[in-house]
Amino acid sequence: MLARHHPRVLLALKAAGAAALAWLLVQPAGGFVDDYPYYAPLGAAVAMSTTVVTSVRTAGQAVAAIAVGAVVAVAARLLLVGPLPTPAGGVAAVALVVGLGTLLAGWPRFGSMGSWVPVAALFVLILGGQDPWPYVVAYAGLVGVGGLVGVLVNAAFPQLPLTPATRAQDELRDALADQLDRLAVGLEAEEPLSEDEWLTVTASLDPQLRRVEELVGLALEAQRGNWRAKRWADDAARQHRRARALQQLTASVEDVVALVSDPRSPVHADDEDARALRCAVAAALSRTADMLRTSGADVDPTTARASYELAGIAVRQLKREVVRIALAPPIVLGDRGLAAAAIAVGLERTVLAWR
Repeated sequence: MLARHHPRVLLALKAAGAAALAWLLVQPAGGFVDDYPYYAPLGAAVAMSTTVVTSVRTAGQAVAAIAVGAVVAVAARLLLVGPLPTPAGGVAAVALVVGLGTLLAGWPRFGSMGSWVPVAALFVLILGGQDPWPYVVAYAGLVGVGGLVGVLVNAAFPQLPLTPATRAQDELRDALADQLDRLAVGLEAEEPLSEDEWLTVTASLDPQLRRVEELVGLALEAQRGNWRAKRWADDAARQHRRARALQQLTASVEDVVALVSDPRSPVHADDEDARALRCAVAAALSRTADMLRTSGADVDPTTARASYELAGIAVRQLKREVVRIALAPPIVLGDRGLAAAAIAVGLERTVLAWR
């Protein structure tokens, strides 16, 4: 239950345990390691992640970044400092290792650990002294040992972060429902909304969609190297299907938003047919929003099914209204009918995507 509902708490406990274990592990080493034992728990903390795969990748990237930074620092010391250090040589060496390290930090293989390259180079240059290799071995080696401890602890107590992804999906679903409700209210307003007023009604859902995709991708990655993944396989598969439905849903809702919120659309004309279309569109929007809100895990399946059926009925009524106007004499579909038909199709796709 802790791993499922409070993943951050479990992650903190694992990080604390791994750091303590790494600290205890290097205490008997002796030698120059005694001067830098804190690098082991640092490596454990850095390597700790929600997924085993990420832990392995992060630990490897950290050690690689330290190694590259050390090479930069040693080269700068040989070139600019030499056996008889001078203030000018020291300043030039600092500038060189930070500048070159920052350039190398952009290599994609370093990932999030790229910033360690200039930091490691600066540490080796300043703290390594005339013979930097013992410090380099202690720095990279102890971070590596700590990283290995973090990976092993993570592998022993793996997580499958389904709850954060589920919450993000619920938030996106509610945002989509709110968007549809705002459109319905705007269509039913006594006075037509201006273009600026329609802009305040609509809002981009791209950031929330990207957040959902990121968290679902993390949950999928967490199944690799996870001996507990089979236990949650059905939930993970269901969440993946739900994410795909939300992607389709968001695209469909955005199409509807673009059509409804454009005040130049012929649906906003001031005549009887346009008013009838607006009422039918508003009803379909509201029913679709209700369908989305009554689709959570804590909703009674009968209620969810009824809401889905009501949304389908409202969309079919909208389609019948579009056909009625299209077949009314003279039989010319026109821009108004095309816009209304596009809205009906978009809402129908929304309902089907969420089924």
